[in-house]
Amino acid sequence: MKEYRINDKWILDRVSSQSTSFSQWIENIMKTVEQSLKEVNPEQLEEIKKDKKFSSLKDIDKELANAKREIAKMGNVGGLRNKMGSNISNWVMKTIDRELEESRSELEDLDFDIGMITGKRKNLSSALYDVSKDRGIESKGLLYLIKALPDLEAFLYSTSVRKYYRDHTEHALRVAVLGDFLLEQDLGHGTLSGVISDLTGLDKNLLKDKYWWVTGLIHDIGYPLGKMTTAVNFSLVNQLLKCYPTLDLEFLPFEISLSWKGNQEEYLNIIEDGLSKNARALIREGVGFNKYNKISQKPHVYLRTEDGHPEFNYQSILNLDHGVISALSLLNGLGTPDEIKNNDEYEGYIITAKAIALHNFKAQLKEYTFDSHPLAFFLMLIDELQEWGRPIPIQVRDTYFTTEIKKVTLLDDILLNLDEFSWLMQFKNNRAKNLMEFDFNSFSKEKEKSFGRLDRGESFSKTTINLQDLKIGKSKDRKGEILNQSTIVI
Repeated sequence: MKEYRINDKWILDRVSSQSTSFSQWIENIMKTVEQSLKEVNPEQLEEIKKDKKFSSLKDIDKELANAKREIAKMGNVGGLRNKMGSNISNWVMKTIDRELEESRSELEDLDFDIGMITGKRKNLSSALYDVSKDRGIESKGLLYLIKALPDLEAFLYSTSVRKYYRDHTEHALRVAVLGDFLLEQDLGHGTLSGVISDLTGLDKNLLKDKYWWVTGLIHDIGYPLGKMTTAVNFSLVNQLLKCYPTLDLEFLPFEISLSWKGNQEEYLNIIEDGLSKNARALIREGVGFNKYNKISQKPHVYLRTEDGHPEFNYQSILNLDHGVISALSLLNGLGTPDEIKNNDEYEGYIITAKAIALHNFKAQLKEYTFDSHPLAFFLMLIDELQEWGRPIPIQVRDTYFTTEIKKVTLLDDILLNLDEFSWLMQFKNNRAKNLMEFDFNSFSKEKEKSFGRLDRGESFSKTTINLQDLKIGKSKDRKGEILNQSTIVI
């Protein structure tokens, strides 16, 4: 029985190219440098190979092995041996780091990341940016947004926007990596990448290596823009009203939306082409199409009272959907509408954009059937399964900027039985459940509703999601008592 414990360690182990041994790590550095030089200046490569410093760097692991043997001869005098070994390791790291930094100007045209080589960039957020480039996302606009997304998220985390904001930078990488793994698996109809390839006509290798990665990494990139109006009006305005209770104030609500004065509708038409009437209506609603001019510009007046100002509750007529915004961001980053429509190589990205645009709607759509729109189905499935590792936001209402993110999670991992294609979510972190007043029944019903949108059709395997609410005691038996459980079948 093939079982996998899916968690952040599993994600990073799968996505990381770093070596486990120092010798292999050195070899990887040399291969990267040599390959980059070979592509840029092969003559210079031959000269550098003759350089003693370059050769000595390649022999560092041999020197370390000799040093270890000499240290071993000294005997185990307290913690001396371990301390010396640690000092040598630190010296090697600092030396290599310094040499690479000093050579940055000479190697600025080479295609490798010093931070990644020296092991500085290991967190999920930075991996998201690196993987984006590795997997073929070349648009400078998209890469910039991916890199800047954590800063936007920091603002949204700091504001109490009523509906708690959840991480989407790390979530995107988790979705992409888990989906990449599943595409390699045979769930009873051949490899999943092969099945989707047959249904869509896309090349199987491009589907896995490029189109899915773009789908996973980009699918939530519109989230900050979709939340910004609520964040500003609820948090900023209410904090001002609270700080100045003795002043008479008036203001126009902050609104941000997409502009339709350029050619953005042409990109929207590309997404809508071939979709059902209901799907097209939801997409137009999700971008506030031609609604911006209908927003009232009447000022809101707040006159002081003995009790200060009442809370400002702004209801916008716009309800931006982050999925559609993400899809438009992808297409805008590829080129003009004509370039996209007239380039056969972009057909995969058009299918990707449709899947991203559809994934967040809660309605029942015929597009949510695997046989007709397999990439949309697959994204929605993985998106809903990715519950582990997400932080718990706790709202503190002494100000409008004190939503506290507790670094505890409801789920540390999710268990996959590949033979039965069943998933197990066990909620056993009592501290996290208490902090957010976790209601298992409400959570289960929400998951049933979300997964209930999906129709696996004839080409996708039966999928079972088991949810368990556990009480973990203080005894050595950590299996816990099952307080409640629910089973969802797709």
